[in-house]
Amino acid sequence: MIRTDNIRSLTDFRQNAKDHLDRLAESGGVEVLTVNGEAKGVVMSPQAFDDLAEKAHQAEITAKIKRGMAEIEAGDGIEARQGMNALADKHGLKIGQ
Repeated sequence: MIRTDNIRSLTDFRQNAKDHLDRLAESGGVEVLTVNGEAKGVVMSPQAFDDLAEKAHQAEITAKIKRGMAEIEAGDGIEARQGMNALADKHGLKIGQ
């Protein structure tokens, strides 16, 4: 959640960028930047970015698993050996039988 003390004007950010970046690095947080009182951008610490990227990655993996499970339930899947053989053939590889 973004708290009101994490909302800063773009002008203040430009004038005191190092202070803002130091605060973000220490807190691991996020700041919303405003222009004329309207939110126009977000600046975040590397830690906050990494956390967000990890959550997005996990959500992507979860969605792929759910899609695969739905395909299997719908009878659209193929046997693992058949899939491995198709991949091997596609790439000119020999696999043990």
